[in-house]
Amino acid sequence: AATINITKGNVLEQDAGGDLIVSPTSRTAEVNHYVALEAVDNSAGVDGALHVPVAVAGHFVTVVADGAIRPGAAVVISGTTAGQVIAYVAASHAKNHVVGIYWGKEGGIVAKAAGSPYLESFTDAADFSPADAADGDVIEVQLVD
Repeated sequence: AATINITKGNVLEQDAGGDLIVSPTSRTAEVNHYVALEAVDNSAGVDGALHVPVAVAGHFVTVVADGAIRPGAAVVISGTTAGQVIAYVAASHAKNHVVGIYWGKEGGIVAKAAGSPYLESFTDAADFSPADAADGDVIEVQLVD
């Protein structure tokens, strides 16, 4: 959509005109959700000027948690941070706002070498282990319809 800046990993949806936007904190009901696979800055462009590759329902993607989430919990768009997710609570959220299911969070550690050429290495500590997520964690979510 026009004047939209999408960050890689944002949860997206289509607006009334069919353009992709970052899912708003107002939680639109009965829409398909997608996750941006690349960053796209169309903040100075018009509708349809740029395209963003997305993951669709059924895919496992990484997004950012905006609060504590238990493994296996359904997630909805955060009410405070657009494009991030929080745990679904039946008493507070409509079932038709569910974006996906949280399965685990990143378990690895990225380390940078102390000297030139400052290479980075990744130590896998059971990637996406079924552990509780905290605010700001990068988590694995399975997108649902």
